Amino acid sequence: MDWQWLTLTLNQTFTWTLYNSIEASILVILILLCQQLGKKHFPIRWHHAVWFLLLWKLAVPWSIDSTISLYNWLPTSAWASIQEAHPPTERIILASEALHPHESALQPDGSLANEASFSWISLLSLIWIGGVFTFAITMTLSTYRLLSQLKNDVFVQDEAILRVFSQCQKQMGITKSIPLRVSHQLTSPALMGIWRTQIWLPENLLDKLNEHELRHIFLHELAHWKRRDIPVNSIMSVLLILNWFNPLLWYAASRMRQDQEMACDALALTYLQESEVPRYGYTMIKMLELYARPKQIHFTVGFSSSKKQVKRRIEMIRHFQKRAYTWTLSGIVVVMALGVFTLTDAKKALGNEQAFVVPAEGESRRDFTDPTILSIINKLNTPVKAAAAGKVLKAEYNIKMGNQVILEHEGGYQTVYSHLEKLEVTAGATVTQGQLIGLLGSTGRSTGPHLAFQVLENGIPVDPTKLLADIEAKE
Repeated sequence: MDWQWLTLTLNQTFTWTLYNSIEASILVILILLCQQLGKKHFPIRWHHAVWFLLLWKLAVPWSIDSTISLYNWLPTSAWASIQEAHPPTERIILASEALHPHESALQPDGSLANEASFSWISLLSLIWIGGVFTFAITMTLSTYRLLSQLKNDVFVQDEAILRVFSQCQKQMGITKSIPLRVSHQLTSPALMGIWRTQIWLPENLLDKLNEHELRHIFLHELAHWKRRDIPVNSIMSVLLILNWFNPLLWYAASRMRQDQEMACDALALTYLQESEVPRYGYTMIKMLELYARPKQIHFTVGFSSSKKQVKRRIEMIRHFQKRAYTWTLSGIVVVMALGVFTLTDAKKALGNEQAFVVPAEGESRRDFTDPTILSIINKLNTPVKAAAAGKVLKAEYNIKMGNQVILEHEGGYQTVYSHLEKLEVTAGATVTQGQLIGLLGSTGRSTGPHLAFQVLENGIPVDPTKLLADIEAKE
């Protein structure tokens, strides 16, 4: 597999991840703002559910273009700073080379080394992928070590405890068999396992809690299972690995966990009588005294939390009402509004889209190595014209691509014209759409007269046939 193709793919993946992470950061700020403003108006369940917008934003690689997307109104696109680290000319040259692996093979290694340019975006991409592997290996090893330590833990045999647990399952309508185990390693109760879910209890916990307190613990852990929090936390952990460089997302994940505990408290409280609600709060205080510093483990959910978080949870319990776990119309409207404005991509207003025309007459074929390269075959010296108005970034000879012209256009687009017989423009010149920029030829590493035409959007090669409405390219 060609290393240049791998480099281009890595650069594209990192660039998309970075851009998506920037947009996700804006969503995090909006979520925190809405939570703060709606602290007394939105139900507890809403405060956790709104974080699913962030999960969607980070996990789904595509979104609908919309003229009302929040990102249309940003003063500067996040792409601008990304492009500054990787100049358009260099970016296009690297893309052109990477997308012509069959031609690269014809070029001597020495020439390739001499033509290689230092790329900041490539360096950042390598640092990013290195961090991804480091975090992935670290999390995997820590999870594996924990599971290895827990595999020999014994199952709870006390009939009284099992009876209380069974009553809690029945009360919550859970028919799945969820084993109870006693752990020497964990410092607080924890629910673990996506497929084979089990509940682990600290070894000394059973002797320090009475039947009512154990019931509160069981209701809370079963609330995690009923809400499917383990898969959610697992997905978030994977997304954090991919976005390890963004501290705001790590903070958001921490806040999401806190809101998750609040939501579980609210769900557990719905199964208690009103007179039992204060006792649930006392159980939490007792758990904090027993396990002041619970160990947070990826891919699990637990009961205890920090003193600050417990204070917040106690305050919620003190004012708890059954409707605290139900949706409100205002909460639904806010979530939908955030989704419409932040889960969509920026799109230019109608009438302002960049329009491209076919740059030369002839038979158009997709390059067999990559569909983003369009080969236009015709006679030598066939006129080649600018596909759109723009500025000439480069007009010079390249040992591999021959005479080459690179134009920059509005909207983050660039077009590349390679293997020209003659150049009719110079770098720095401004051209209009349809203006002559060169003559079709067979210079550089070429097997016959043709124009190698490419379109890049924000530095990423795209299928030119989707922008050229008046062309039908053959495969």
